[in-house]
Amino acid sequence: MDPQFTELKKKSKSGELFESYASHMRYNLGTHKKTRLKKAGLELSGSLLHDRIAKEHGEKLFKELHDYSKNRGKAADSRLRFMTVLHSVVEPEVATVEAAVEQFTATYKEILGSLGLWSLGAIELEMVNFDILERISQARNDEARKLNVLSNLSAYSDFRSKLKANDRKKTKVLVHCHVVVDLGEDFTINEQLLRNLIIDEPGWNRSVYQVEIKGLFKNRKTSKNLKAIAAYVTKGGNESLRYNAGFGRDLAEDLEAKIWREGLGRSGRGGETIEDERGLTVGELRQLDALYCWLMGRRSDGRGYVLSSGVGD
Repeated sequence: MDPQFTELKKKSKSGELFESYASHMRYNLGTHKKTRLKKAGLELSGSLLHDRIAKEHGEKLFKELHDYSKNRGKAADSRLRFMTVLHSVVEPEVATVEAAVEQFTATYKEILGSLGLWSLGAIELEMVNFDILERISQARNDEARKLNVLSNLSAYSDFRSKLKANDRKKTKVLVHCHVVVDLGEDFTINEQLLRNLIIDEPGWNRSVYQVEIKGLFKNRKTSKNLKAIAAYVTKGGNESLRYNAGFGRDLAEDLEAKIWREGLGRSGRGGETIEDERGLTVGELRQLDALYCWLMGRRSDGRGYVLSSGVGD
């Protein structure tokens, strides 16, 4: 008997073959987040991928941000900035992500610490896939921009020629952060100093849009801005457990919206079930959950994702 067939039969009986197939399975479009986690065997994992857990952590972060803001008074509107830093695109393995996070944290604290700036936010881990982004980018400018930025941050800056077809289909992890920064009383000068330091840091100057510093929305109260930010940065990287459109902003013309408008969707409602091509597979979901469990476990209170600097004035 063919040795390969014997091995295949052995794996089939032991359940290994099913587990291998299951890890590559995608959920149907419209499947609820809670259902996806349960089918992946992660209903009790306690990671930020669970809405209830994310909400609890978001509320804690908001309280800290809000308390700090209140102590700054009306000046908070002028002093506070929302900063996003995209660090690197790496393999979805704990050891590799851990090394990237440690390097990222050290650089972050060095740059903001040198200016004595207070900041508070979160490190995020997002599953990304070059093959899917490349196909979607042909029709969506937002995805095209994300594709270009991520390729610059990966080990293969010219991934179209250097990555084999099978490698492009492998999911990677984008290590990044979203934080609120207090630029202090001399906020105009300090913002320019911060931008200068960012330009001088090779690891943070590999692509346009790698670092963005923005003011809070002017038509909202500071507290509402901070509440939205706290919820956003504790959402678990991949919102709704799908590959994000653009940099975390979903698009109005998304395929899912079109499907629901056309009356399709859950078979129980008379519509066809359609595979969610932008959804994480069972295997990817398990990997992301394991990475978040590690990230959260870096602190005894389960908030190892928190990124901060300074003590304020």
